[in-house]
Amino acid sequence: MLNTQPIIQIRDLKVTFPVFGGVFLGKVAEIRAVDGVSFDLMEGETLGLVGESGCGKTTVGRAIINILKAVTPEVIVAGDILFKVGSIENLPQSAIGVDGSVNVARLSKRHMRPYRSLVQMIFQDPFASLNPRLTVARIVEEPLLIHTKMTKTERMERVGWLLDKVGLNPEQSQRYPHEFSGGQRQRIGIARALATNPKVIIADEPVSALDVSIQAQVINLLQDLQDELGLTFLFIAHDLSVVEHISRRIAVMYLGNLVEIGSSDTIYKDPKHPYTKALLSAVPLPDPRGADSRQRIILTGDVPTPLRKPSGCPFRTRCPIAKPPCAEAMPPLRDYGDGRLVACPYA
Repeated sequence: MLNTQPIIQIRDLKVTFPVFGGVFLGKVAEIRAVDGVSFDLMEGETLGLVGESGCGKTTVGRAIINILKAVTPEVIVAGDILFKVGSIENLPQSAIGVDGSVNVARLSKRHMRPYRSLVQMIFQDPFASLNPRLTVARIVEEPLLIHTKMTKTERMERVGWLLDKVGLNPEQSQRYPHEFSGGQRQRIGIARALATNPKVIIADEPVSALDVSIQAQVINLLQDLQDELGLTFLFIAHDLSVVEHISRRIAVMYLGNLVEIGSSDTIYKDPKHPYTKALLSAVPLPDPRGADSRQRIILTGDVPTPLRKPSGCPFRTRCPIAKPPCAEAMPPLRDYGDGRLVACPYA
């Protein structure tokens, strides 16, 4: 059930990757993959995070579950990632907010571990995200070994229940990932993510590697699980048709910045930001000549590289309504009412 209270609050999140080069492999540049993103994720909702490839949406998801340093130790993460998920003993005082929320961005690996059971991730590639040397039972059981004190019998019962819940036969639990299709592997990944009864699931393009018919099955499965278990989803995708179907609200990113956020209905029916308009105009329609047809917007120029982002609004070099002030500073998100925020003073 949807709650009006946020379970996660992102405040001015910035993620910077250093670039090393030269004879001595020193730092020669930096990539601002995420450049000041702020939003709330409400308890029980599905928030769709969309944008073209390289805009930073996957980096936002990985920052939320605090695994970026495990992938790239030199990464710099700034800003606040506030979880409203209860309390834990022996936390550093700097990580606890005045309202009792926990700032995950300030937690060490040791302090972060208890929260891993409350936020899980479904990865994009079902072929690469499962260990080929482990059986399905062992893959799904692993979070239970780390985060619970269940006995072996209890863990196996839980694994069987999870596989049944995602539409797989528990008798297949002793098989290996290569014996399953892409859709079945993604179901295994979903079962693994559900193992510890999480409150939040970051779904990083969970259907992009699947056939269209299998995509619908996985999307319907996620919706059924959300209704039954009260899950909160951050659904990262570039397929706007899928996002429209599953998301209650949508946040649009461009080159590391959030440019528009609002309810799914209002953004699809009346996009405000020029980038959102161009993005939605590219969505294929069943009947291009029908009543819901829209004019295709063709953007000029190439997407700027994150190594040399334009000053001010990063979209200004391709924007059809850009004005000189757009080059001075990134426009703040302006409130249009009903939860609609747009980062454009000329929208």
